[in-house]
Amino acid sequence: MRKLAFVLLYGAATSPAMAAGARIDYLPVAFAEVAAQAATPVPTEHVASSTPARPRPVIVRTKDDDDRPPETPLEMARELGLSGDDSRPEAQQETTLFGKRLIIGGEVGAGARYRSNYELLPNRDDDDLTFDPEAKLEAIWLPSDSSAVFVSTKLFAESTLYRQGGSGEFAAGVELKEAWLLKTGLFGTPLALQIGRQQLQDRREWWWDEDLDAVRLHYFGRNFRAFAGVGREFGHKSTLGRLEPEDRGIIRAFGNARWTWTDRNDLEFYGLHQNDRSNRFATGALVASDLADESDATLTWLGLRARGRVKTKFPGKFYYWADIARVRGSEQLAEFDSFDASRDIVTGLSRQSVSGWAYDVGASLELPFAFEPYLTLGHARGSGNNNPGSGTDRAFRQTGLQNNNGKFRGLSRFRYYGEVLRPELSNISILTVALGVPLAKDHWIEAVWHRYRQPV
Repeated sequence: MRKLAFVLLYGAATSPAMAAGARIDYLPVAFAEVAAQAATPVPTEHVASSTPARPRPVIVRTKDDDDRPPETPLEMARELGLSGDDSRPEAQQETTLFGKRLIIGGEVGAGARYRSNYELLPNRDDDDLTFDPEAKLEAIWLPSDSSAVFVSTKLFAESTLYRQGGSGEFAAGVELKEAWLLKTGLFGTPLALQIGRQQLQDRREWWWDEDLDAVRLHYFGRNFRAFAGVGREFGHKSTLGRLEPEDRGIIRAFGNARWTWTDRNDLEFYGLHQNDRSNRFATGALVASDLADESDATLTWLGLRARGRVKTKFPGKFYYWADIARVRGSEQLAEFDSFDASRDIVTGLSRQSVSGWAYDVGASLELPFAFEPYLTLGHARGSGNNNPGSGTDRAFRQTGLQNNNGKFRGLSRFRYYGEVLRPELSNISILTVALGVPLAKDHWIEAVWHRYRQPV
């Protein structure tokens, strides 16, 4: 099966005098599936959102600024607590709590999306329009010269303003995003200990972009940084939804080490081990329908990443990235049938080994033309299972913590494997071509083209 997708991206950042900056994204998406002798209807998706932009000169630095390691508990709290796109004014609201500094901040954003013929059905009835505002409130408390407390909550609404053939929906809730304690300067070294619900995020969100209940040890060096931690979910942290069965009882050990071997060139190691210790059922067992978990796996991911910038006379200045990863382990699969209105029955159990691989490589080249446009080429592939009856699943699977959300050289972050499909890198090959043009200091337009192919 082959698929093609095209995305037009526009990003703009407004004046840094705003409380947290702003960015407006407009993502009209056209998608077409190519079949042997038949053309299918084409869905369209339009997304408009208002979210924080990358930091301007007066904004405090976040993890996109790697010139120096964070040195104070406040800098460490901001780097660990804010995501790669978050930005805050240098002068935030301050007060005291028990005589110690308390810094209060946050952001307000909203997203709107219109979708048409999203299901690719000839007799479609699936157009919809959604509007999702949210507000994030965060606080950093500095109880001592070597510690910090970070708390972040989010108020959000999910509203369907229009649904073809149906009625609109509205729901609102509160979610605890992060709540952790950081102790720095352990034993007089650059070590720091972080305990609590914390953000785990890598720059490309290829490995992880999730909030976890965890304990993590950090090392903040000049040219070398690392962390290692262990965590599990201790319950759902939102007033809406619930902790899904596949997320229950998973213990994760994770780590990362990054070496800046030359200016603006990094080499990183990633590792993740997960052990699903949720209940494993016997054949014939009755299980509450909302607790039915079809997969319990013990898996280990190991991988390397290289990324950076190179300046040469020819072809000029270009930015590159390369990710490779391997997953191995074992998995128990359960099959369920409905038993009654609230229970399922286990009808079969099987076990298999897991062994898969994946890579994602690409580069962005600055072209020698007016406006200094960038041409980006990328290719990603995740292995497929070409022998289903062998007892080994050779399809790569990502960690389950990933978001596959990033940016090439523009202002806007987006789903770089496709805004419409948003595929996991499993049994798929993705070719990407993008052309981005900076229209002004805070304005950028980018066209992105994808070609999809399933190897198996």
